[in-house]
Amino acid sequence: MKRIAPLALSGLLMLALAGCSGAPSDGDIKEALQADQKRAQAQAEALAAGSGPAADMLRQMSAQSRVEIVSARKLGCKQDGEKAYRCDVEMELKQGGKAIKGPPVSLRLVKGSDGWAAQR
Repeated sequence: MKRIAPLALSGLLMLALAGCSGAPSDGDIKEALQADQKRAQAQAEALAAGSGPAADMLRQMSAQSRVEIVSARKLGCKQDGEKAYRCDVEMELKQGGKAIKGPPVSLRLVKGSDGWAAQR
């Protein structure tokens, strides 16, 4: 009996560690895309913070182009460097209350200390 406990513990540890590596999940991809979208939105808002016709136009364009990422579905991933994967992803978006299913896109996702980051 005493030998079974260490073996069971090491087996559970291996399973837990296996869950920490590998390609990103659908949820990881959606979170990475949302973080990328927030950064882009912050940049657009910073550019539109001024006054005048150019800033007004940027604010209007930003408001019209707001897109919500409803879901991201991983179609497949291949390793693309250390802690990086090239994934084909199908997304469902919502713009102006209208649902849009986009064509598959290829994204490079890199695992960092803050989680996955999307690169196009």
